[in-house]
Amino acid sequence: MSHLIFPSSSFQLAGTAIDVLNHATNERTIGIAALISTGIFILTFIAISFRLLHETAAALLGAIAIFLVTYIGGHFNPALNIITFEEAMEFVDWNVIFLIMGMMIFMAILSETNVFKWIAFRLYLSAKGNTWLIVIWLVILTGVTSSFLNDVTAILLIAPLSIQLSIALGINPFAVVISEVLASNIGGAATLIGDPPSTIVGSHIGLSFGEYLINMAPVAIICMIALIIFNQIKYRKEYSGGKKSITPTLIEKLESESKIEEFSTLYIALFLGTLTFILFFVANYFGNMPPSVVALSGAALLIVWVRPDMEDLLHEVDWTTLIFFIALFVIVGGMVTTGAISWFANRILVLAGDNLSRAVILTTWISGIVSGVVANIPFTVAALPIDDLLTAKIPGAQESLVLYWSLILGADFGGNFTFLGSAPNIVAVGLLAQAGYKLSFSRFMRDSVPVTIITLIIATFWLLLRY
Repeated sequence: MSHLIFPSSSFQLAGTAIDVLNHATNERTIGIAALISTGIFILTFIAISFRLLHETAAALLGAIAIFLVTYIGGHFNPALNIITFEEAMEFVDWNVIFLIMGMMIFMAILSETNVFKWIAFRLYLSAKGNTWLIVIWLVILTGVTSSFLNDVTAILLIAPLSIQLSIALGINPFAVVISEVLASNIGGAATLIGDPPSTIVGSHIGLSFGEYLINMAPVAIICMIALIIFNQIKYRKEYSGGKKSITPTLIEKLESESKIEEFSTLYIALFLGTLTFILFFVANYFGNMPPSVVALSGAALLIVWVRPDMEDLLHEVDWTTLIFFIALFVIVGGMVTTGAISWFANRILVLAGDNLSRAVILTTWISGIVSGVVANIPFTVAALPIDDLLTAKIPGAQESLVLYWSLILGADFGGNFTFLGSAPNIVAVGLLAQAGYKLSFSRFMRDSVPVTIITLIIATFWLLLRY
């Protein structure tokens, strides 16, 4: 295996987590607190994955349960001490929180210009009635948008137009929207800011935007090509039977809905967006400036220049998602301090032994399968400390960071396995239902399972050959 060496600062956060894990293993007996913290996490996980509660409500309830057990139960029995509020705040990755917040502000202002619908409609016109080419353009647009903005936002912006076009062309919207969903999760793996698991892991080990892009963009592009090929094979008859043109009335309606609004805002947003992405690449030259600082700087300049209504803008920021992340970090922090995570990590270490290749395969496929059955965000947060310990103990893992890459690809690609696996999947199911097309669990899996397996195989070979 060849190795890529990163700056020593890249492993700073992970090293801190390893110290905590070792302390939990060596100094603290695995007992009732570990069992309770694990139980709270599992219940939270179930509530999120099967939508028994809103994900933020479930995570917040789990975090509060951790604190109540610590402060009330721990007052009477010290064995029930899980984690204090002060300790929990050290486990919250504020770089992730503020990076996502900055990009949300950018997205809220940019989406007001209608630029994404404009692009999608222009792609339709350029295809000149070729249904297959229209689908390719929409899938690529979704993947690229998910890479640089947010995968949920990409689906919200592109899927409604895709449903309209599918109906007008006489093809089932499933043949387009499912492919877009799969593309959003694949494309989200290409950059540090594309998909929550990518952001969480990248921030945890201190990766710059450029370092992440160099390592993950090529495999994401390969997997996008595989998705497009699969899509053509599966829906060849469907696409060939599509109408070559749609009614002038609908063309007029789509054109009206896709008109650019607020040109000045669009130009300013594109200018500052370009500067922000350049700064992402050169941030390491300025004392390893965190991506969150870059994102917030661009967002702040955009606000000052555009002068949006702040109350309206703040309503567009998804505060529920940010609270969700904070609460999840608290719950997993409780599992770390009690030694529960260390126990799980040691079980995987027994299976992997000192064999890095085996550890890569285990991490990729366990992440992929679990992330497909349950939500990939809480799984990623919980799996990070396990990766920390495995990386510290398996020879060669720390130099290449390959187990972290395995976790990213497994969680991102595995999120395609079922429509419970990631947020874009659930959003797309809702949009289709609103249009009168109910997408069943099994119908989604007809497309998603083969693509997930193909992309995980590609990811596995990529990791084993490159690192």
